[in-house]
Amino acid sequence: MYDAFIDLFIEDLQNISYSITRNPIIPGVRCMLQAVSPKITSVGTIKFVNYYLFLDWENDLFGRLDALIAAHKSFREVVNEDFHVPHGWRMTLPNIVVAAISSNPFSPEAITFVQSKYQIPWQGGEVGQMMLFDLQAHKQYCHYKKAYKQTGSIPLGFAVDELFGIYKSIYSDARLLMHGEK
Repeated sequence: MYDAFIDLFIEDLQNISYSITRNPIIPGVRCMLQAVSPKITSVGTIKFVNYYLFLDWENDLFGRLDALIAAHKSFREVVNEDFHVPHGWRMTLPNIVVAAISSNPFSPEAITFVQSKYQIPWQGGEVGQMMLFDLQAHKQYCHYKKAYKQTGSIPLGFAVDELFGIYKSIYSDARLLMHGEK
């Protein structure tokens, strides 16, 4: 259903050397696309690798927030298999984004959740967030950008900027909506 959109996203991600997997195998999750950054990104003392997973909100997640949260948990487990250093000792962090795509409006509950929650496990060693892409209204919902002072804000903001840049190249009228914005 979203093949044309995913193809455009893949093209832009491949242009910046991302490793792409269509229909990846993630336990308990049906997925459309997985993308992994080609190298470690360094910003000051912070080093991270981006892991992006794209899902169909209606058909993969059945329009359910709990399914999105479960998909994020499953993806975290798969990503963390690539890191052999315990969470608390990591010098390089996985920056995990699970993005749901829909051609229908998202529920207010889902929007509020992705705009207000980000994932930093108590033991550290990774960061993550969920994003929503409304293809009909050309809106991207996500957490704060890196200007907000919080733990993990630099990799979180990097992902927001990178994915919104691609989204904006597909839809020139795209809008980025963060905490509290509708």
